[in-house]
Amino acid sequence: MKKLFAAFALAIICTSAFAQITITSTNYYGIGSTVRNVSVVGNDQTDSVAITNIIQSPVIIDSAVCTLFEAYYMIDTVVYKEPRTEGEFTEETFSFTDANGMSMHIKVSEEKAVCIGISGALAQMGLNDDMELKFEEPMDVILFPAVQNSHLEDSAHGIYKKHISEMQDAFNSFDSQMGPMMYSFLAAEYDSVLIDTKVNYSSRFNETGILKLLGYHMQKGRYEYLRETRQYTYVTNMLLHRIGGTEFVDINQCTLTNNMFAMYFGTPTINIGETLREYMGLSFPISSTSTTLNYWTANDNYPIVEMSTNADVTGAKKLAVRYGENEFEDFVATSNISTNIYPNPATDILNIAIEDMKNGIMNIYSTNGALVKEVQLDGSHNSISVNDLHNGCYFFRISYGDKEIKGNFAKN
Repeated sequence: MKKLFAAFALAIICTSAFAQITITSTNYYGIGSTVRNVSVVGNDQTDSVAITNIIQSPVIIDSAVCTLFEAYYMIDTVVYKEPRTEGEFTEETFSFTDANGMSMHIKVSEEKAVCIGISGALAQMGLNDDMELKFEEPMDVILFPAVQNSHLEDSAHGIYKKHISEMQDAFNSFDSQMGPMMYSFLAAEYDSVLIDTKVNYSSRFNETGILKLLGYHMQKGRYEYLRETRQYTYVTNMLLHRIGGTEFVDINQCTLTNNMFAMYFGTPTINIGETLREYMGLSFPISSTSTTLNYWTANDNYPIVEMSTNADVTGAKKLAVRYGENEFEDFVATSNISTNIYPNPATDILNIAIEDMKNGIMNIYSTNGALVKEVQLDGSHNSISVNDLHNGCYFFRISYGDKEIKGNFAKN
């Protein structure tokens, strides 16, 4: 049986009073598909909303909760890929790539799922190439079956080596004169760079209960859930290998020596780590921790709520309310054409004002991707009835001539 792993967000298969957790092919995820979710999204920068303002007994997600967050729109979450046939990850069952371009490579057996490595862009680390970082030992991400009060902790370590020339663009970018000069001195003393990454992972299925979705931004309903608290901690360091040396050295201990540096730094010797931190904003080691609360439906095959929290899980930085399968393109206006769709939310009538539109067709889709209404439009101003639609969120696609406009609206 072909099996999938959902961004460390595991599909729930109902086999008992509460579903056991397994990784399997479902109608929600599919290899090669892009899963997009309707979400209520908060500020993912510094401020967070107190969990006590969201978590109740039972958990209630309503329109009042929506007002605590800043926006409401579509989010790309993950693209599933077929297993590798060459390279570092030929043992994988499949991989998935998130919206940031980072890929997790997963191997699934009947007993457990493990992550065998990660890959993705290294631009934020001063390198101009993608890495393929294979862990020394696979990291357990779930043991089968997972049940309430089950707890899993594991860690992984991997290294990735590149020639020093991979750092040339980074040096050139921060100063057109000093950057190339510093790189030339760097390449004269060092020949290789090594990325060292340690990952700690923790997952606990620690709560069951009832989840209510009441707000107009999401599909209404009452769901039994099993909650998972998941945490990742990443520590990434950079090391350099001196030409003729015997080992890689922490970049914060590496130096460059040249009399020309005295003109810029007041000393002929500079610390490479300090220079990267001061002039390029790169500080090693890079540490980050992410904690997420996942509410899985007990009787269906999809997650219903995901909260990205701060490290101690007292506040939520992002609340994603997700449901059903949706593999459409982004529902975002793709044209600079003057467009006005109002009122939103609508009660009885939805008005569509689009300049220079003739012989248009408007398709309206439910959140699970089903076509629920098709309307002929003609002229720059149209009004359509939405009385026959249930309350909730809908997406639309308007086509006329060679033009296409996409968006969403809510029905109250």
